[in-house]
Amino acid sequence: MIIASMYPCPFDGQDRHEFNSSLIQDDKIYSYEEGKITSVKNDGTPKFSERSLMLGFKELGILPNQVEKWVFPTPKTEVNIEDFYLLFSWYFKAYDGTRNEFEEWYREHVFFVEHQLSHASLAVYGSDFTDCAFLCMDGGGDFGDQRGYVFGEFSKNNFNVKFESTGVDTIANYHSFVTDAIGFSGDDNGKTSGLASYGVVQPKLKEDLSKLITISENDGVKFKRKRFSQTGINLEKIRADSYDRTKIFSQFPSDTNVLRLCIEYLPHDVAATGEKILQESVIKLVKLLRQHTNKTKIVFSGGLFQNVSLNKELLNVGFENVYFPSAPSDSGLSLGAALYVKNKGIDQYKPSNILSAYLGPSFSNVEVKEVLDRHRLIYCKDSKIAKTVAKILSEGKTVGWFQGRGEFGPRSLGNRSLVADPRKMESKERINQLLKKRDWFMPYAPSILEGEYSDWVEQSHYSPYMQVAFDIKSTMSSKVPSAVHVDGTSRVHVVRKSENLLYWELINEFKKITGVPVLLNTSFNRHGISTISTPRQAIEHLLEGCMDYLVIDDYIVAFDDNRIVADRYEKTEPEDKLLKINSINRLEVFKTHGTDMQMSKYLANLANLVGADIELSDNRGIKFLNKVFSIDSGQRAIISLVEGNNLNLKKII
Repeated sequence: MIIASMYPCPFDGQDRHEFNSSLIQDDKIYSYEEGKITSVKNDGTPKFSERSLMLGFKELGILPNQVEKWVFPTPKTEVNIEDFYLLFSWYFKAYDGTRNEFEEWYREHVFFVEHQLSHASLAVYGSDFTDCAFLCMDGGGDFGDQRGYVFGEFSKNNFNVKFESTGVDTIANYHSFVTDAIGFSGDDNGKTSGLASYGVVQPKLKEDLSKLITISENDGVKFKRKRFSQTGINLEKIRADSYDRTKIFSQFPSDTNVLRLCIEYLPHDVAATGEKILQESVIKLVKLLRQHTNKTKIVFSGGLFQNVSLNKELLNVGFENVYFPSAPSDSGLSLGAALYVKNKGIDQYKPSNILSAYLGPSFSNVEVKEVLDRHRLIYCKDSKIAKTVAKILSEGKTVGWFQGRGEFGPRSLGNRSLVADPRKMESKERINQLLKKRDWFMPYAPSILEGEYSDWVEQSHYSPYMQVAFDIKSTMSSKVPSAVHVDGTSRVHVVRKSENLLYWELINEFKKITGVPVLLNTSFNRHGISTISTPRQAIEHLLEGCMDYLVIDDYIVAFDDNRIVADRYEKTEPEDKLLKINSINRLEVFKTHGTDMQMSKYLANLANLVGADIELSDNRGIKFLNKVFSIDSGQRAIISLVEGNNLNLKKII
């Protein structure tokens, strides 16, 4: 049996999702994201996952006309048969019959699976559970499935939904509103989670924000959103027949009830408070749902469960066993749908193995060498690659590690990774400057040998996919400062010898040299693009100075031997200074939003943070250093103080 699955459907409305495709050939599985091939991240442009699918055909050695079942997400509107006829007969050449015969072929070979059911299927069939509960939550399904969360039970290969709610009423959407209110894009929820560790929960803000979320057995989740800058939006109509996320989420700054409540607080405190409410709300919902099932195991899926701090709290909600898939977001939907179709009709599901994290394309040693030679690179081949690279890492160098099949899901797990020495804070700073260029408050993750895991973390939950933040033991955190977040947690990746031998050997060799069985691990990509997939993409990153060494298979390529740009590494500012600057920049929002009272409260909070007198003057000016500034010039003056520069007030004004 050969199954091909794509997300989204090529002929339905396009949304900002992770476009992906999957193939199943008997027990062989391929699944990958389109953006990893094209280097184009979610930009909202119309496309479908054609390139990743074609690489899948190459990986498994099959042709489109061999596919027996084609799977798509449930459409929002009636399917246009003509569109599918052209897709299968002309584009894929998977159908070679006449137009008159196509509709019969279509009914036998084309299947549609709902959004949330695909999430649930991936989590259930990816685990080794045969009898469990499932909870899927995100910002709302799309196309023909508008549900924001679905809770149910899986038993004897049947999915039984017990509770559900519409997409406009989700906890995930609340978190997006908080993210938006801080000043990030509404899709950058991970930034809110990262910044939260630097703040403290504000009791009054927590009380006010909590009133916007209600959770009850009868009504499920209700998020009382209100948007003031938007007109012409009828939420009831959206719920009924024209659900469109783009009508609900707009670009910052958007004047919402969440923003109005948050505006007088420092950004990191807003993040900490919002994150606390998120955790408490989800836990409350899970405990409520727990009363309606006798299952001892549960799987979580959907974009909300990419929040590793939340997942940490969900380890203790009354279930004996908890599972998070490697791709809980929409990047796992095509495989979830394919697995559902594959197992449909089986009376009793019996798992063979837990789903692998390495389901993407691979490249032969010959293909790799051809690409290296085509670029006329200087390189060497090393038969003891793990030992050699471990020594390079121990000397403080950064390495692009490209091996085997690409990872399934958003995390890099030792096949498309950038790795470095976790013992030095300079490793984090260097990666940020040379490659990631992401916000300073975002943490990096450690990869750790399975046998050493219990010596380093407080919790015992096995974490092969970096989906849970764990408390690092106080005796160990000082040994790997670049891999431990400011709150003492790490998004740990446990490496098993049986699952990734070469990466395990690399960490083990590093341990022999340093005594530390841990490597700093982040995704292999520049800021703003998806994790890379091909040797050509890896070489481009090296030549742009994003790392010191590139290692593909057993080939080592040094940046210094192939340099075309200068080294751009500089010492970064300390985090406490960056936190202050981030809070000062928050003043931008008061150009448009907030009352004088709110601005006055914010300036008082800011004054306490930077250790200087800052007050609100007449006409919404900022009184500082016995001068009155506009918001723009006030920002520059306060930043200049924080940076320790000599102030030239005339120039600032």
